[in-house]
Amino acid sequence: RAWMRGVIRQHLIRVACVCALIALVFAAPCALTGCFGMTQPPQVAAYVNGVAIEEDDVTEFIEDFRGKNAQYETDSAWAEFLKSNGYTLETLRSYVLDTVFIPQELIRQKCAELGIQIGDTDLDDVIRQEKEYYERRYGENSWDSVLASYGYDEESWRENELNRLLEEQLRSMVIDAVAPTEAEVQAQANESASTYNGKDTYYITFASQQDAQEARSRLAASGERVTLGEFERIGDAVHAGWNSLPANRDVMGGEYIQAANALEVGTVSEPVYADGAWTLIFCDAAFNVGAGGESVVLATMPREIYDQIVIDATEAKADQLFDEWLRGLAAESDIQIEPMPSGLPYNVSATYVE
Repeated sequence: RAWMRGVIRQHLIRVACVCALIALVFAAPCALTGCFGMTQPPQVAAYVNGVAIEEDDVTEFIEDFRGKNAQYETDSAWAEFLKSNGYTLETLRSYVLDTVFIPQELIRQKCAELGIQIGDTDLDDVIRQEKEYYERRYGENSWDSVLASYGYDEESWRENELNRLLEEQLRSMVIDAVAPTEAEVQAQANESASTYNGKDTYYITFASQQDAQEARSRLAASGERVTLGEFERIGDAVHAGWNSLPANRDVMGGEYIQAANALEVGTVSEPVYADGAWTLIFCDAAFNVGAGGESVVLATMPREIYDQIVIDATEAKADQLFDEWLRGLAAESDIQIEPMPSGLPYNVSATYVE
């Protein structure tokens, strides 16, 4: 169940619209168009203050999750997934409605009530910046491939970002600034500090691979381990920071991160071609804690990683408060969930779910 919750939660953080629509022909033509050639109205999964959530959207969401995991393609494997995670077909559908579609619709309605809007120009700017970021990392004209890898196209990504920005503005309006307590920071560190295991590095760029190799050879002549001062004497050293922190990773290439991870403290990499230049990387410090559950000593944590833990704890607390506010809004709203219809693609044979 926790694994499924993680997938659903990822969609919630992004306030995800239904994306990567899967073209599935799962009903007879008569059911789609009507026996007399008349188009039938869409089935409704739920109503939120009178606004309908279509059954097709819920189906596409669940089928998208299933389609991204090849191990769930067969009915028997899908049924086993449901059973092992404590779901029935009906409770899975209800869970998706309660955690994705109903909150999403409530957010839209509340934003309309409060006059919160995201202009086309602002949305264009956000998407342009995202496109530039990914094309710097993965190459020119890679944007469509990046979207496809996450199950989006241009249209669904645009709607996804619109929903995300609406939620951010609504949250900032209804939730006051929060500050985590020391106990909350400690709990966050115990839970997630291991995700920031990594190396603190400096680097120097060179005009050619030969220049970089010659500089490294001079360093190697003084011994296997070097100091930061010795490294700085061979060129203009730049502090890259911890390669495990999100802000730093955003500006490091994959080659740089991989090379840094392979270093021990006080050692220098072989020449690495990173971000268009030949580079030597020096490891200044390492951070390594267990996989969670133990008490992390905050006082011994590198400052940059501690600051990130505080940011994470602050975000977690704000998320919790907003979720509580949203549940209160739902309790005050007129929400009606319709019975689950038969014949849905993810509705596997009863033989498998018994």
